[in-house]
Amino acid sequence: MTYQEGKSLTNIISTLTITGVYALFMYQRVLNGMTDTSDVFKFWAIAILIFIPISIVARIIIMIIFSIINATIQTAKGEEIDVDDIVDERDKLIELKSMRISLIIFSLGFILALFTQILDLSHHMFFITLVGFGVISEVISDTSMIIYYRKGV
Repeated sequence: MTYQEGKSLTNIISTLTITGVYALFMYQRVLNGMTDTSDVFKFWAIAILIFIPISIVARIIIMIIFSIINATIQTAKGEEIDVDDIVDERDKLIELKSMRISLIIFSLGFILALFTQILDLSHHMFFITLVGFGVISEVISDTSMIIYYRKGV
């Protein structure tokens, strides 16, 4: 597995783990009555604004750990440590293709979230759909990166 594939796989696992743990944490707070859910928009604004910095910090820590483990494994195998900061045209093309797929999926999710409001579903459904498709689009983006790297696009 190449560095880029490992990085994408690590992103997939971290996305699902961080989002899942935070969702469970927030769900437990709601069940225990520790969160005011009377104002739906304020609740989701607070939940998302807290999630963003937590997610960023956790991803930075996970990427640092991934880089250390990757360098350690390469050293243990007796291989030269790759300088993976170099991005060539193929890497940019793969990133653009996977980003396009991600944006299409997120856009479809946004439209679906709007339909939840047309169908008079709860406001919570709007935000759950929006956040859910955000996670799905990120996972599919990283999965498509792995596929493109394996295909050699």
